[in-house]
Amino acid sequence: MMNETWIRRLRPEDLDAVAALNTTTFKGPEEAAIIRRLHADNDTLLSLVVHHHDEIVGHIEFFRILIDGRPSAVGLGPMCVLPEVQGQGIGSALVRMGLVVMAGRGESIVFVLGHPDFYGELGFSAEAARPFTAPWSGPAFMARIINDGAPASGELTYPAAFG
Repeated sequence: MMNETWIRRLRPEDLDAVAALNTTTFKGPEEAAIIRRLHADNDTLLSLVVHHHDEIVGHIEFFRILIDGRPSAVGLGPMCVLPEVQGQGIGSALVRMGLVVMAGRGESIVFVLGHPDFYGELGFSAEAARPFTAPWSGPAFMARIINDGAPASGELTYPAAFG
């Protein structure tokens, strides 16, 4: 399947399809609303989609997080893959591609709230996130340092889309 599949940046005309994909995958409208708000508020740093033939089957969002009021971190999410094609490496490819782009832009640390096993395999850890004050905590709240110079601690402020 992967030879008929590719990743590209989201285009404005993709937003409805991406919202529908997130609603299907997460079985509710919350993530779709977050994505629409991130884009409406210009809080998105990178939004990638996975195409399989003519269908969008995956999506990932990266957004700005403030640490102690400074724009010095990145958030990852929502990320989703159409249930019928999960388990084929699409989600991992999205995360890896996004991290490469973020590292290339000079970003230093990425936070995610997600499945510890999945994101742990991609280099994220709860230990890396623990020194930070955030709306979330626990094993599903993780971070990954992608470049030198990442802040060691601080208070995280998420975009308005996260309420």
